[in-house]
Amino acid sequence: MALQGKALVERLQRDGVDVEFLPTNPAIPRFISPIIGVRTVIQSFLFLWKLCRELLRPRVVHVLAASHWYFVLRVVPTVVLSKCLGRRLILNYRGGEAPSFFAGYRWLVVPVLRWVDEIAVPSAYLHRVFADYGFAAAIIPNFVDLQRFRFRQRDRLAPRLLVNRSLEPLYNVRMAIDAYAILRKTHPEASLDVVGSGSEETALRRWVSEQGLKDVHFHGAVPNEEMPRYLDEAEVLLNPSNADNMPISLLEAFAAGVPVVTTNVGGIPDLVGLVEAALLVDAGDAAAMSAQVDDLLRQPEKAFRLTQTAKALSEQTSWQRVGRLWLALYGGQISGRSAESAKAIT
Repeated sequence: MALQGKALVERLQRDGVDVEFLPTNPAIPRFISPIIGVRTVIQSFLFLWKLCRELLRPRVVHVLAASHWYFVLRVVPTVVLSKCLGRRLILNYRGGEAPSFFAGYRWLVVPVLRWVDEIAVPSAYLHRVFADYGFAAAIIPNFVDLQRFRFRQRDRLAPRLLVNRSLEPLYNVRMAIDAYAILRKTHPEASLDVVGSGSEETALRRWVSEQGLKDVHFHGAVPNEEMPRYLDEAEVLLNPSNADNMPISLLEAFAAGVPVVTTNVGGIPDLVGLVEAALLVDAGDAAAMSAQVDDLLRQPEKAFRLTQTAKALSEQTSWQRVGRLWLALYGGQISGRSAESAKAIT
């Protein structure tokens, strides 16, 4: 979400819009960072202080929203303060766990949503979630800077796999490793690159070592600028998440020509299902994920059709298409160098 927020700001600025970016995770002293409760309190205080100061100027406030504590500690105060100051407020909801969060916290979510001027979501999946609670939402997809990625058609795939999600329970990277372990039985030359960090990294490394799995490479968190290189070197992308919306990682893989095997959760079927831009498996089904990868390795023509369809889909997420939708939602109030500023908060 933060990467998409920064990319949005950069694109709007290139188009001559006076826009500012306010991060929701302000920097704090390094010695405080490991102290979870203290870190949350201090970052929340710093965010509120900067929010009160920065909201004095913009006419439009665009807040990127997600579920759980982020909604309570970041979205709610932004909505309340923006409306008290008479700002036009656009809530851009992106959380794949919206159904469970809305169901459990309806008493909080519904009143907050009534305060916003516009709701935007990146997928038909979230559009349905908001409709279930009586709210209309505009669908504005995530966008990809296609110039960053070199589309490479892989004529015959090698078993070089990549998973590039955070190593947190939500993204279930263990499933991708399990699928890789199964694949190694028939493709002993296979390798797996794990790009990302998180609370499960130590446990995943330990499990790989205990299982004696070879050629699993943990790269940790890498700068987003390096992702095109990892995608160019990969042959198949695995997305094992338990909940998701419209993951940028899939769109970037499509732009790079990397065939994708992904779980069929959240908004992913809406994104890829009808046009068959990726192969879908049930969440947690490592055997099915391994079987789909094996099919791609054995059927080059299937991989070709998949990546060509995915390439066409990625081209629909260019800034030329998506940017027009954002400017229309802003209501023309920030189009041009002389317009008043917008505030993007993520």
